[in-house]
Amino acid sequence: MFLRHPVSFRPVERLSSAPLRLSSVALLACALCLLAGGLAQGQTAEIDTIAKDVRQGVLDADAAKDIDARIAAISRSREQFGQLLLRLQNGIPEVENVVEALSSEGVTADILTSSHVSALAEKLKSSRLDAEARTGLRSQLLELIDSVGRPELRIAAIGNYALSLVNTDRFAASAALDKAVVSVEQITEPHAKNAVLNSIAQIGTIIDPQITSLNANRAISRMWPARMRAYARYDIALRILNDKKIAGKPIKEAKKAEILKQSATALQRGDLENALVWALAVPPEDSESRKAGIDAVTDTILKNNELSYLPIVASSLSDASDQEDLIVRIIRNRLELNRALDAVAFAEFLAPGPLRAQIDFAIAAELQDRGLTKMATELYEGGVAIARRLGGAERDVALVAAINGAISLDRTTDALAFLPDLTKTQATSDAVANVAKSLADQDRIPEAEALLPSVTRDKDRDEALSGIGRAKVKAGDLAGGELAIKAIGNLRDKGRVQSEMARAYAKQGDFGEAQSMIAAIKDENYQIEALLRVAKEMRVGTEKDAFHALVDRALQATDAQADAKDRDNNYLDIVELLSSSKDTDMAKRIVQKIADDKIKAKAVGLISKSSASLGQFNQAFDYLAGNTFANSDEALRGDVLVELSRFPELLKMASLGATKLRDDRIRVRVSRSIAEIQLAGLDSFGLGHGKNKPEDYRKRTVKVAATSVETNAGSSVFGNNALKLSRVAGLDPEAGAYSYPDVSLGVASVRALIPLPRAGRVSTTLANLSPFNDKFLEDLAAGNTGLTFAATAQATPYPRIIVVERGVYTLGSLATELAGNGTYPLVTRKGDIVTLRAPLLVAKGASLILSGQEASAYRMSVEAGSFIAVAGTLYVNDTTVTSWEEEHARPRYSDKSKRQNFRPYIIGWSNSKMMIGGSTLDSLGYAAPKSFGLSFSAGPKTVVQNKADNTAPTGIVADNYFHNFEYGFYSYEAEEVSLVGNEYRDNVLYAVDPHDRSHRLLIALNTAYDTKAKHGIIVSREVNESWIVGNVSHGNTGSGFMIDRNSVDNYVYGNVAFNNEQDGLTFFESSCNLAVSNRFFDNKRAGIKIRNSWDIGVHGNILEKNKESAIHGYISNLKVSAANALRDFELDPYLPITTFSASRNRLAGNGDGIKVNGASAFSLSNNDYLGQMGRLVDGDARAFEGHILRFNQHNRVVITATACVPKRPVDHECKFLDNGYLGATQQSLMLSTQSAPAACTDVPGSVQGKTFNAKGDNS
Repeated sequence: MFLRHPVSFRPVERLSSAPLRLSSVALLACALCLLAGGLAQGQTAEIDTIAKDVRQGVLDADAAKDIDARIAAISRSREQFGQLLLRLQNGIPEVENVVEALSSEGVTADILTSSHVSALAEKLKSSRLDAEARTGLRSQLLELIDSVGRPELRIAAIGNYALSLVNTDRFAASAALDKAVVSVEQITEPHAKNAVLNSIAQIGTIIDPQITSLNANRAISRMWPARMRAYARYDIALRILNDKKIAGKPIKEAKKAEILKQSATALQRGDLENALVWALAVPPEDSESRKAGIDAVTDTILKNNELSYLPIVASSLSDASDQEDLIVRIIRNRLELNRALDAVAFAEFLAPGPLRAQIDFAIAAELQDRGLTKMATELYEGGVAIARRLGGAERDVALVAAINGAISLDRTTDALAFLPDLTKTQATSDAVANVAKSLADQDRIPEAEALLPSVTRDKDRDEALSGIGRAKVKAGDLAGGELAIKAIGNLRDKGRVQSEMARAYAKQGDFGEAQSMIAAIKDENYQIEALLRVAKEMRVGTEKDAFHALVDRALQATDAQADAKDRDNNYLDIVELLSSSKDTDMAKRIVQKIADDKIKAKAVGLISKSSASLGQFNQAFDYLAGNTFANSDEALRGDVLVELSRFPELLKMASLGATKLRDDRIRVRVSRSIAEIQLAGLDSFGLGHGKNKPEDYRKRTVKVAATSVETNAGSSVFGNNALKLSRVAGLDPEAGAYSYPDVSLGVASVRALIPLPRAGRVSTTLANLSPFNDKFLEDLAAGNTGLTFAATAQATPYPRIIVVERGVYTLGSLATELAGNGTYPLVTRKGDIVTLRAPLLVAKGASLILSGQEASAYRMSVEAGSFIAVAGTLYVNDTTVTSWEEEHARPRYSDKSKRQNFRPYIIGWSNSKMMIGGSTLDSLGYAAPKSFGLSFSAGPKTVVQNKADNTAPTGIVADNYFHNFEYGFYSYEAEEVSLVGNEYRDNVLYAVDPHDRSHRLLIALNTAYDTKAKHGIIVSREVNESWIVGNVSHGNTGSGFMIDRNSVDNYVYGNVAFNNEQDGLTFFESSCNLAVSNRFFDNKRAGIKIRNSWDIGVHGNILEKNKESAIHGYISNLKVSAANALRDFELDPYLPITTFSASRNRLAGNGDGIKVNGASAFSLSNNDYLGQMGRLVDGDARAFEGHILRFNQHNRVVITATACVPKRPVDHECKFLDNGYLGATQQSLMLSTQSAPAACTDVPGSVQGKTFNAKGDNS
């Protein structure tokens, strides 16, 4: 407000900016005297004195020779004005007139405070201030700014404060402008709002003097209309180019052609940023020249994928129509490149009118096509909200788009509800026809027919009738189909219904009517379709000759087609039919007719797949190899491998062949398909895909029917000093009656749940201030902490971390949100790659998205010590997440010798949900607590202890590739995590390792192989009530599967393990578990090993060619075992008791059949013993081999220890036993319910004592 010391920030509206001259002061004094006439003499004098002091402070400030004097004068004036306000609050009404008089002269509390801020900000620029004084001054400034009431003046004060920090703390300056942008929302008048935003943008380019200034972009993006944005960009360009001249003239005076020439020259030399700055320097009023320059730069931006410039060009043109066209062009480009999230972001630059609604609906349809259902729904609902606010012709345009959008999202009822609001036009006719077809597709035929009178165009009516006619035929109403055919004029639409009719007749066996209908079809493509449909119904039995005749007719009709694309597609359809009919010779002849190489490759793939389905693997691969395009298509090779895996003897070849596929997505799909086929083949109880979700099993109380359990306690048949054998009558326990959650969920389940990005709040804070980082501040064995690397990278003992506090953000968007926050970029986005260069926390209630719809890869910097900690929700879909050594430009690989080396990781804490699908996750995690790669863990302790409403971490991890993690998966007190369809390869310690009291986990259809140190899939330490279903585990250093350390009530069903260095399945110190319908073969130790575990059910398994025993049950003294030297026996206690029951197992070609050492009891029945290399029964029960075989097919036998039967542990719960899945009577013979020793290992002459106390390590 002072002439000699103007505020640097441009005022929003003209306020009195001249100093109070003496004449003004005199007038003010007279006014005060007149106003004071009615006051008591004392009060008048006092108020007059205060008013004079306020006035004098203003004059003194104007006359001040140095900044300190000015600050002092303003302070006095503010203090005195405060006295006036205090008296006003105390009920002295006359003071109001004095305050109003001062206000009319430009003296208010807000203006005085703003002037005070301006003066203090000027002082803050001084280099003479020490650190303490500077800190105090900044605190004072922030307090003053917060006290300014009018948003315009408060923003001006923030601007002055930000400018004072430009040379000392750009990070704080940028953060201050962020605060200013938020305050703008309090301004409602559009002109004032635009002016303030423009001022913020200009200051933003002073703080960050480049065209990509984050503060400038944020401010300009909120300006409206397009013309105002263009002028703001113009101002910034001139500021950046202020010292440049063209032919000796300032840029403002230069010719437009010369400015554009500067832009073109910069573009030619690859200087994209300068090219853009020069294009923006063309005056907005010359819209055509400006558009030409911006268009040329945009071409290069899109070609080079330089995304950081797109927000600038999206707000650069003054003509609204031109700007909309450019934004639509950007959106189309992002959609074509499969970057729909970018398209969503750029749609925000459009005004909320009919075009914005149309774009929202179009993007929503694209998102739906990509399976992003929740995103699509949210964007669609936003478009509907815009459409409903419009009127007239604009509303009609938007509603037609809404109808088509609703149909794309399968919301036909919505589309139907929009129709009454439409004005009748040609566009309306098309929209109504689309709704009718959609209703017909949903079998809502009467509703569809009711719309026909509103379909006014013949073309639209034909399309609607075609949809209704096909629906009627599918529903069995052939007469209705005939009526539709007669009513349709268009031959193509008529052909659709006729083809459906021909198939319907053929399905009924009325092939004569089917042939007549085919003859009536005039559209050649639908005639060929009908021929093949009818042929498909005739390819078996007595109609096989007619089948070939129809195929020949279809082939002749295809040969005659003029359109090459139609011809090739129909050839492909014929090949598909012949291949599925196993007529590959004719199919191969037709392949030669196909011109398009890609279509030909598909045809070759179909034939190869058909050969593979017959087990003819040499023919399948040879035929693929004969076609260059097909041989290079890994998807086709994968399909062949899947078919081969249907043959048990070819499973190993198929699985190992799948590991050689290079494309991660294809290999994961193929591996899952192979696992699904194995589960289907092993599913002896017909459980299929399972049912419900893990959380639906929290209170499982389903019991086996009473008729399924034993009827008597058995009778002793044979015995010796060690064991005795008894027969038990009755049926086997129904172990297979137990079920599991739905294993069919996959990446589609993850995609469907991802929300639309939504602005909230993102900040940075010091790592030591967040309780979620407590764990990573602890000292590690190497002498550092989990945050050491971040501290080193940022050159500070307490590095900054990124915190997503609320809202839904993509990681790539954080590059924009945090740009300019200091000299060290915490997130960068370059083209298709996003790099995280700091620890990141997703707070409770907030969400973070890493999506292939934004970036092909997300790199987590090793040097920067980056990691992601989640207390809210993390979504990862269809992308790659990898550690990244920035120095060497590669992921950080690890092995057993490098486990201590830091690598980035992802951890979900209490209250978190992590949804990860369809992605490659590479080289994450190292040997530090909770930093293993991908962890679901309760905690941290400080958070859990302080909040009673914490929930266990949970989520879905489906159809991903995990490569070279420390642990491919780790959990600690997690619940109901679904781990389905993933591939784990080359992981260091374990592939999958749920741990410590994690419950109700679904581990299904995963493939784990080449684990370097230990096992493929292990659950350890009280991991209970979980399901291990349909997994394939091979080539691991340890066992394929392991149940460890008191993990109970787990169901192991339909799994395959082969080529593992240890067992197929290992039970260590884990009682009450079921292994049912698995296949374990070619493992280097046992098929199934049971140690110190009781109540184990082993039923219906295929155990073949394992080097040691098919089943080995034993006890062991772990305290003398070198392998358990570091075991904490208080944390992991055990009892040396082993009991198990084994029935309906196929034991073929193993080292031994069944071996027992120190087992207290075991039950056998209906097992097939085929060609073991050693004894059928070995160990303690060797003498019982003949009796076991004698009773094998007729009775179940229970063999129990003679000298001592241990007492059933009283603190041991077993839901399988309680609910009848283990056979209650049978189990009652195995462990005593009476007084008995705990384990019998100290009883002389007992089999338990002999094994437990034997010399050496038998663990």
